[in-house]
Amino acid sequence: MKNVARKMCYGIGNLGYSVVNQTITNFFMFFGTSVLKVPGSLIGLAVAISTVWDAVTDPVVGFISDNHQLGKLGYRNGYILIGTLGVSIVNIFIWCIPLNLSVGVKFVWVLVCLLLNETFCTLYSTPYGALGGDIVSSYNDRTEIQIYKTIFFILGMVLPSVLLYIFLPNTPQYPQGQLNPVGYRYIAFVCSIIMLVCGIVCVLGTLKCTHTKTSETKKFSIKELLKEYRDSFKNYHQRLVIIGYSLSMISSAILTSVGLHFFTYCFGYSSLKITILLSALLLFMAISQPFWYNLSKKEDKKPALLTGLLVSIVGVIVIMLSYVFKDVLGNMSFYIILIAICIVGFGTGTLYSLPASMYLDVGKYINPQDDNGATMQSFLTFSYNIANAIALFVVGVLLDVIKFNPNESYQARPTQTGIAIILFLGALLSLISSFLVFSKYKLKQKHFENDIVTD
Repeated sequence: MKNVARKMCYGIGNLGYSVVNQTITNFFMFFGTSVLKVPGSLIGLAVAISTVWDAVTDPVVGFISDNHQLGKLGYRNGYILIGTLGVSIVNIFIWCIPLNLSVGVKFVWVLVCLLLNETFCTLYSTPYGALGGDIVSSYNDRTEIQIYKTIFFILGMVLPSVLLYIFLPNTPQYPQGQLNPVGYRYIAFVCSIIMLVCGIVCVLGTLKCTHTKTSETKKFSIKELLKEYRDSFKNYHQRLVIIGYSLSMISSAILTSVGLHFFTYCFGYSSLKITILLSALLLFMAISQPFWYNLSKKEDKKPALLTGLLVSIVGVIVIMLSYVFKDVLGNMSFYIILIAICIVGFGTGTLYSLPASMYLDVGKYINPQDDNGATMQSFLTFSYNIANAIALFVVGVLLDVIKFNPNESYQARPTQTGIAIILFLGALLSLISSFLVFSKYKLKQKHFENDIVTD
């Protein structure tokens, strides 16, 4: 029971982190272009720069967390606490940008806030990811801890959609409620409070899961970090998980950053309909977790992950066809998309638990003593952040290329089609390439027969 409570407290930490970051991921591209009226290329550039910064700081924070403890808070929890406080404060400033500023000043404000947010997010997420490996020590337990983490992460993803409905309703002044700037500020305050509470619960509930050093403390060296990162790609399985996960997360970045544009301008959906679709996506991601966990125990992790990717691909194709035939389908298109969204959610549920579990497996396989858990974790986040930065920058540029006009509530049909192409082509290429990479993964449960099983 004590171990279950510990896992619960650990998972709750992902709820606060998720609700802040998913609000930014889901809404900020739309907020920046349609509400702040900043060109898509500039918003894409700001997001890309901050994401690259996040990637660069990941290995640094990982090294620090592995080698320097903060008093009684240890090697993980002290950094998690600092990250909690920083994210809670900076998040509010991101959404409170005055609308009467010039485009240049808005861009600088956005960039500075996003850079600060990513800095504190790194201080939180890199030690947090390593903490999961400190709590558990067996093959299936590593999947179970990711399930706890994923369920709370998905709950955090659901909350922004609920808050969208509560604080951005359709009004006479804003027939499309998602264009109301004031509502985003209320959402920001609520998200920051949730982040603060959940972060503190996580820190206090996992204090006894302290990371201990079994080797000599290393001196910080950029050159050595770069060498370790390069060496991580020399290991066959570590390379596969890093590349496969990075590719799969590109699909998530594209779906979340362009999804609001797609449903707002291509279908003209209200905030209520968009909330229903997003909630269905996240609900099925959450309820799929026991299924993928049990399938991974029965068939192993790789077959379960590949099955999930295939299910996601089918769902994306159905949504694409719904857009192509939307004039024929009429109102039926919403219900078809709703079913497809549920399929996508069920399939993508695997992406938020199994790859992370497989990466912990690789770490144990390479280094059973696990002295550098946070550093190794940072290599994964560094890689997918770089991939996401490139993808989001390209998305921002493409929005300008297809002549998306943030000053118009209706977009021309060619622009609508352009938004759909960005969404579908990007998501499908990402998911298919991820499937091909993960299909080469070879580690199985039999490689971990000497794992220590904990209660």
